[in-house]
Amino acid sequence: MTILAPLFSALLSLSFADPFSFEYPGQTEASGSTYLVVVANDDLPAFDVVISGDGQSIKKSVPALKSGAKHKVTWKQKSPSAKYQLVIDGGEINADFAFEMVKPAAQGKVGKLKVKSSREDVVKRRTAIYETSFALTNYEYKVYDSDGDIIAQKLVTDAPVPAGGSFSVKWDSRAEVFLIYVRGEDEHGRFTEFKLVPWAVEIPHTEINFDSAKFDVKTDETAKLDEAVAVAFHELDGLDKVNEAVQANIVPKLYIVGYTDTVGPGPMNDELSRNRAKAIAKYFHDKGFWAEIYYQGMGERGLRVETGDNVDEVRNRRALYLIGVEAPGAGGQIPSKWQKMSGARARPAGFVLPAMPESYIKMREARRSGSGGGDASAVG
Repeated sequence: MTILAPLFSALLSLSFADPFSFEYPGQTEASGSTYLVVVANDDLPAFDVVISGDGQSIKKSVPALKSGAKHKVTWKQKSPSAKYQLVIDGGEINADFAFEMVKPAAQGKVGKLKVKSSREDVVKRRTAIYETSFALTNYEYKVYDSDGDIIAQKLVTDAPVPAGGSFSVKWDSRAEVFLIYVRGEDEHGRFTEFKLVPWAVEIPHTEINFDSAKFDVKTDETAKLDEAVAVAFHELDGLDKVNEAVQANIVPKLYIVGYTDTVGPGPMNDELSRNRAKAIAKYFHDKGFWAEIYYQGMGERGLRVETGDNVDEVRNRRALYLIGVEAPGAGGQIPSKWQKMSGARARPAGFVLPAMPESYIKMREARRSGSGGGDASAVG
């Protein structure tokens, strides 16, 4: 509710009554943000407004106002309640006005949750441990699988958690976990939410062969990429369905990493592997893949088979295709920095999923009903 507070002529050094009035809410926003509006009832010259209270002094210059015009003065209140004194000193006009503001009962989000579990804890042991920065009187969680179905949920009201304390979320289902949603609330009704997405998928594929020192995808190698693209499209389609089921807007990301063997200078192999990864990423993009797409080359770093220098080893000339929500954890065979090929796009209108390659159907079913995979990553 807005409170209208006119100033009487006794407070003004003017010969006419009520040249302006004030509008202000008796209550701030939950954050403490508040305001006071000067309403000109007559044409007014420029003047200064000073609002003192709550351990602060807010001074604002108000420009000349035509009759009926308004000017808003804003500030942020720190205390639960505060008494203010407004003073206007405009030469021709002067005023002194007292008013009070209160903050609403605590509501909204507050504090943070932090995941303390490793990827292995979440994916293999089906446990996620959270640390809270503020005292919780209750918390609830929902665990979703990669079909968007809830496989575990609970509201805990009999185990308060102190600030700095921890609590665990556990589930029994061995289905592939896509998202864990947690909401914690304090005694004032303030809350925080956390979405953990441990879902990530390595796309199985047949390695394509590049000509020596080249990075163009040869025509007779595209069938191998088409198979990988088809598999990746099915993963994207599944993510779209889960997004709808959990009412989220999780943006998928595709990461392509290129590797070489140890033949040739290291810096040249770095560049070669990066260009080959880029060529593969571009192939996905040109096929209409609507996820964000990133690529990078590791050169001789991250050998699948350890060899000496200048060893021609076909198993080391390879690439890694990953789909996830956040960049996979850096280290070992994973780069710490990525080049971005493209941002996320809308799913093409009338898009028809390609057939799922037979060789992948059983593998995908086993993964989705088993332990899952990928690095855990936080959202929003």
